[in-house]
Amino acid sequence: MKRLIILSAFLSFSLVVSSQQRIEVETGEKNMSKGQQMAITVVVPESKSKDIDPLWKKYINNRGFGERVGNLATQIGNIFKSEENQAQRDKLKVEKNGDEWYVRSIEEATITKHSMDVYARMTDLPNGCQISAFFQYTDSVFINESNVDQERIQTMKNYIREFGVEAYKNVVDDQIKEAKKEVSRQESVLKDIESDSRKEEKAISRFEADIQEYNAGIFEVESDIVRLDDIISAKKVSASTLTKKTPEYDAAKKELKDLAKEKSKYFSKIKSLKGKIKSKEQDIKSAQGKIGENELKLVRQRAVIQEKELIVEQLIAKKDGIQ
Repeated sequence: MKRLIILSAFLSFSLVVSSQQRIEVETGEKNMSKGQQMAITVVVPESKSKDIDPLWKKYINNRGFGERVGNLATQIGNIFKSEENQAQRDKLKVEKNGDEWYVRSIEEATITKHSMDVYARMTDLPNGCQISAFFQYTDSVFINESNVDQERIQTMKNYIREFGVEAYKNVVDDQIKEAKKEVSRQESVLKDIESDSRKEEKAISRFEADIQEYNAGIFEVESDIVRLDDIISAKKVSASTLTKKTPEYDAAKKELKDLAKEKSKYFSKIKSLKGKIKSKEQDIKSAQGKIGENELKLVRQRAVIQEKELIVEQLIAKKDGIQ
């Protein structure tokens, strides 16, 4: 129990600290398939590129960012379009070339009125996955601080930071789901313990019923013994009036001997029933011991569940604190 409390306190502290996480973006030159270009970079904590790849594809291909359109820019280019690069583009299809994702000819008015190609590279770091995004006027120059103002750069940073926030929330969502699954698993353990105790309680009821039946059997046999004793006493009195070494006397003696054997069997039956009662009493004692052990297990298991539920609450708070 003490270890659980210490662990819970540690998790509480670490998760509260994590819940204050603010996603930050940076700008700087980075290598990509078209040489060194200005990148907008963000790190999604606690993530791997395999987790981030599908999120990026969905984010960059969302109609909220740019409609899937066969617009004029796609068909005739824009003012920056190179005459040497007239390649057909698959409208907003997100593709991967090596370790680099790219999407062609998208529009986002908050960044520019011209269509853009967006490239992204994912790099796994010890603290999370780093996403470096590069924005290029479709088939032309890359957007950087030399051809747009700081307000436009800030808009691009905001866009990438928004992805970082959404991606990190998704990561924490997965953690919440797993934490909830763990709560469910621990609740199943609790139910198993409770079920085991109920089985033992039912077993005790059966054992007690068996004991009652055995006691009733003993009472019945003892009644038979009393009845047999009366018969034996009457036979002894009758035999005492007979002449010894006569057929009648011998028959009476044999009958008394048979009755004594029958009485002995009754005593053996009582002994057997008492042995069964003792065995059932031991079974009851064992079942009661298991129930007692289960009560201790239940206390510990409820503490484990509370700890797991606390982790869920902390993860939810952590997600709410991501900004």
